[in-house]
Amino acid sequence: MSATVESRLQTTTTYLNFGPWSAELQGDELLHIRHRGLPVLRGLRAVVRNHNWLTLTPGIMSSRTEVSADSLRVVLEVEWNGYAARYTGQVTILIQAENLTLSFNGTAVEEFTANRIGLVVLHRPDDAGRPITVTSPAGDSTAAVFPTRISAHQPFKDIAALDWERDHVAYRLDFDGDIFETEDQRNWTDASFKTYSTPLSKPFPVTHRPGDTVTQSIRLSARHIISVIDETRGLVPELGTSADASTREEPGSTTLIPAELGPLLAEVTVEADPAMGLISAKKAVHLAERLNLPLDARIVADTPEEAVAVLRSLPLDRVTRLGIYSKTNHITENNLWDAFTAEAKELGFQGELLAGARSHFTELNRNRHSAHQHADGVTYSITPQMHATEPGAIIDTVAMQTLTAEEALRIGNGKPLHIGPVTLAARFNAVATQRPMEEELPSQDPLQSTPFAAAWLLGSITALTSPGTGSISYATVSELGSPAGQLLLHLTAHRGSEVLATNAEPELVAVYPVRTPGGVLTFVGNLTAHAADVRVVGPSGAQADLRLAPWETTNMLLS
Repeated sequence: MSATVESRLQTTTTYLNFGPWSAELQGDELLHIRHRGLPVLRGLRAVVRNHNWLTLTPGIMSSRTEVSADSLRVVLEVEWNGYAARYTGQVTILIQAENLTLSFNGTAVEEFTANRIGLVVLHRPDDAGRPITVTSPAGDSTAAVFPTRISAHQPFKDIAALDWERDHVAYRLDFDGDIFETEDQRNWTDASFKTYSTPLSKPFPVTHRPGDTVTQSIRLSARHIISVIDETRGLVPELGTSADASTREEPGSTTLIPAELGPLLAEVTVEADPAMGLISAKKAVHLAERLNLPLDARIVADTPEEAVAVLRSLPLDRVTRLGIYSKTNHITENNLWDAFTAEAKELGFQGELLAGARSHFTELNRNRHSAHQHADGVTYSITPQMHATEPGAIIDTVAMQTLTAEEALRIGNGKPLHIGPVTLAARFNAVATQRPMEEELPSQDPLQSTPFAAAWLLGSITALTSPGTGSISYATVSELGSPAGQLLLHLTAHRGSEVLATNAEPELVAVYPVRTPGGVLTFVGNLTAHAADVRVVGPSGAQADLRLAPWETTNMLLS
């Protein structure tokens, strides 16, 4: 086998991955371009064709790769040879979170007569029948369709940009340096449509003299399409906050507590116990009064007698919900429940009585008897950092929260769920085998004060909103001034409003569309460490294009 044949059969592939983009680099050609694993284009490359449409063979003279936090750049020095001709150029691949760009700078090293020098795009053959919008250099847009039957002539001409959609993603190609057009390469049994420069309507061949240059670029960008469906998935639940032993007497002076905020959730005992995430009943009552909030008191006790003592210390006229749990295994045990409910009845308590777990869903799932049949609601808490603390792992918990809520509803035979406290950092170690040392005591996660916490909170509320969710408690009073706390307070104002369904992917973007008298108020959060371009389409067809910074949350009103 000749060396030439062998080199053609054995190509070296370099796999490029950055942000949501991936591709294969074979020689100077970028192939199988994907966005978040979904196919987009067959390929991008620079071509040099002589006066007889014969294609010169590229050779890589040198290559360098540069990786930074913001981009992946590959620079190729290329020489094209063949048919008694030679041409040189530089091909640069730049991959960023928001786009992928191929740039070409070619230079004639000797006089060369060519029919085409420049960049080409190979579109996928399964784009046949797909709508596309063609934008001209003058800015005019024309609706078109990739041909289903093999097109004898160029289906798209006078191209400065192309827009199309695949797999709920809007893609755009922007061309610079020349006017492009598209031909149907299936005419030659190639498995592609090809967009190329220069238009065949221009005279060819063209003589390139030594030093003449050709400069072009093609930029591919992607925007996720999120459709808001005119279908109710639930109502904005009662949203509240919580207090623990480390909570300050009140939030920052600039934080306004809206009337719609739910009761202050406090896990109370006789004396504060920071290691167990417990606040004294006295301090919980005082804090609720300062905030002018009712109290959702979750009593944690060792014995029925201790549970009754804590219950008697509470001003029940300010308490809307009561729960009871064992300090040992963090669930509602029968002996505690019986003494607690009997005493609550004796004292004339008129609010809800809750049972379940004060820790993870795990304890509720493993002790289903703890969701007592006579309870008014079922409880469990969420912290996303039981096993991992990396931001990506924390975001991965969002979709799983939906599953816990669905199973908790089954465990409680449809009784309302009162989920919380939901905190970014763990409140206590529910599986500790001995008293924690000082350095093991719970503390606020530094992420809580960043936009990341707000994005995760929006994802969590989206995941947990369902007809069976009665209330959710997030963060603590001390954290209401953070981005996550401010988002919580904004959402609180829409308590009881309809929340519409969407097709959003929970690991990429959180979308929470709330029906209001003025339209659909849509909260959007980027759940990734990269910038994200999204298009939100409302039930009426109204749409908004957004560029979200990493972990950014925002909102818009769709008519």
